[in-house]
Amino acid sequence: MVLLTLTVILSIAVSFLCSILEATLLSLTPTFISQQKERSPQLYLRLKALRDKIDRPLVAILTLNTIAHTAGAAGVGAQVTALYGSAYLGVASAVMTILILILSEIIPKVLGAKYWRQIAPTLPGILNPMILILRPFIWLSDRILRIIGNNKEEINLRAEIKALSQLAKELGKIETKEQQVIANVLDLNEVDITSIMTPRVVTTAIKPDIDPQELTDLIEKHQFSRYPIIDDEENPLGIFFRHDLLKVAQGGEKIMDLAEEPLVFPDTISVKNAFRKLLDEQQHLAFIYDEYGTWLGIITLEDILEKLIGEEILDEHDLVPDMRLLAKKRWESRQESELGKIKGKSH
Repeated sequence: MVLLTLTVILSIAVSFLCSILEATLLSLTPTFISQQKERSPQLYLRLKALRDKIDRPLVAILTLNTIAHTAGAAGVGAQVTALYGSAYLGVASAVMTILILILSEIIPKVLGAKYWRQIAPTLPGILNPMILILRPFIWLSDRILRIIGNNKEEINLRAEIKALSQLAKELGKIETKEQQVIANVLDLNEVDITSIMTPRVVTTAIKPDIDPQELTDLIEKHQFSRYPIIDDEENPLGIFFRHDLLKVAQGGEKIMDLAEEPLVFPDTISVKNAFRKLLDEQQHLAFIYDEYGTWLGIITLEDILEKLIGEEILDEHDLVPDMRLLAKKRWESRQESELGKIKGKSH
């Protein structure tokens, strides 16, 4: 009877350990492992090694678990037959199945999934010896997987982060605006720069030979801090700053002597790369041209930041919140005007 009890306890205990290790291992996240890099570099390296080759610890766990189940069932069956006869073998099998299901499958896996953060630091100390002892089974499994095909599925981390931010918003951990910013940052590389730039038709540009009084009137009207300088062929010449107005109006200096070198982007550049180049060049504004050399408009840091936060950035001088919408309305108005002229001529 003592041997029967020990067999049952040992079988369930080993299976319990395997199940809780499996649940904890599969619950490990890349974020948790990365956090250990500063807290405990040694633990970080050991957990990362287990996670990077997760098939090895999994094979070790499943192999030991199977051995425990099989040996336990055989041992219990032999002991029950010896003590009570074969008539009770079916009852013993049913009881053993229920015990294994509850005590070595359901309970440990629930505990592992719930308390995996607390259990995770113990994984390397337990799993590494198991991997070493069960190396022949791991080798055999590895050869079989190579024959079948063991291609790793590429993980879309951007989609994972977006989904995680959406979940955090739904759980009330972050606000809607914060979730939108995270999503916008991740999508920045896919955004067409022409969709967020300020179109040329609503861009306030100046000529290099503009009259000082005309320049003064224009700046007083629009109150922008920077003005793109364009010649008659729409070539980018530079950027003029509002704070240099007095030097032109009263000091007699030339606009081009005060202008900053222009930064030019093709319309194929991603918003992410445009943002990076503006920061690297310490520029606020860049000209956008298409492949044929046609000036399309300008992109500013403000345009990109508006895309990131998902709303317009307005100051006390902004009369129109969305310059792209204004450009569209002007185009529609021009189309209606041209259509009206055509209809008038036809009558």
